[in-house]
Amino acid sequence: MNDPVIIVGGGPAGSAAASLLARNGKRVLLLEKESFPRFHIGESLLPFCHRVLQRIGVWDKVRNAGFMVKAGAEFVLSDGSSFRRFWFGESLPEPYDKTFQVERSKFDALLLDHAKESGATVLAGAAARDFRETPDGVEVDYALAGRIERARGRWLLDATGREPFLSRLLRIPKTDLGVPKKMAVYAHFRNVRRNPGKAEGNITVVRLPHGWFWFIPLDEEKTSVGMVRPLSVFQEAKKSPVELFEATVQDSKELRSRLHKAQAMTPFRTTADYTYRLERLAGRRWLAAGDAAGFLDPVFSSGVTVALEGGLAAAEMILSQSERSREFSGAAQRAYTRRIHALARRFEEMIQMFYDDRSFEVFMTPRPPQSMKEAVIHLLAGNSDLHPSLWLRVKVFYLLCKLQRNWRLAPALEYRPNPALRLGASRVSL
Repeated sequence: MNDPVIIVGGGPAGSAAASLLARNGKRVLLLEKESFPRFHIGESLLPFCHRVLQRIGVWDKVRNAGFMVKAGAEFVLSDGSSFRRFWFGESLPEPYDKTFQVERSKFDALLLDHAKESGATVLAGAAARDFRETPDGVEVDYALAGRIERARGRWLLDATGREPFLSRLLRIPKTDLGVPKKMAVYAHFRNVRRNPGKAEGNITVVRLPHGWFWFIPLDEEKTSVGMVRPLSVFQEAKKSPVELFEATVQDSKELRSRLHKAQAMTPFRTTADYTYRLERLAGRRWLAAGDAAGFLDPVFSSGVTVALEGGLAAAEMILSQSERSREFSGAAQRAYTRRIHALARRFEEMIQMFYDDRSFEVFMTPRPPQSMKEAVIHLLAGNSDLHPSLWLRVKVFYLLCKLQRNWRLAPALEYRPNPALRLGASRVSL
């Protein structure tokens, strides 16, 4: 008896799991409430997500889809006084020496189409409404074309994104990891000043005294630009999110130089309350993956990588069960939760470093030891499986960051905050 695996959500986590399960002979029913293609933020891949793309058989399609090549990442202070550029190829072999910037409407549709081609059944416009466990498996009620339908299966994967389906129904505890709430405001622009040469496709992060901007080139014309700042900054500024975006651009030499000819191609969007993590990611017959398991501050572009790895882990968990198995053991549930939390923790440490002014000085050191530089490149590339020597170098890097808080080992940076945030005339066309 081959009862289907029910997957709710067709983003990267759901599509990756559906592809791997279907390619291994499992019946898969994927419920997606939206119709693809659809807009989504989180447009910068990391090289080590290629392992998952290869595993689910979609790598060649992604590589040949015409996405902007991303050969590295760069970080710059808002006044332009400090700049670091990291090339993946300096420390990583193919295929990890570069990756892609992806417009998510195209990328996510490609992954979902691949899941269909792998054998998964996909119902677009199907919004999950309820879930229950039965003696033999699970049942999911969903709305489709004005009617409530019911799907029955053996296992359920929640890949519904930042409004998790199961978390709401089962009231699963979650934590904000002690991170202050943040808000992002973003849009797509044309005529943004690009980096020269092969750095044209790199992601650029502009560090503010309290927050940061991203610049992600998506094609020859379009660039995704967004600002992330603590929610308290938006509240204290007493400006709309777009007005604060404009004010911040005008108060930054670096941002003005990149955006002085820019024209918005899309309406501005906002996303708030950035960081959370569910404390429990597995039950007797269900798993959670991707943003349904947790969401991290996107400064290091971890979102798609964590989602793909989570979808892969969920599929592997299901494939490891025998044909007669009707529930995950307690030990298996705990192991799955630990696996996903450990993956996220790799990025959490980097995020904490970024927001600590003294630690960020170590990261921005203009002439670091080669061994430390290699460790940082592996972290920026999303390598979650470090061999012992790399793991040791990463630990040394974080130790130096900790020591920097009391002793200046790396050159000081001048962040030059401007709390006034004057709203002057802007040359960014909205």
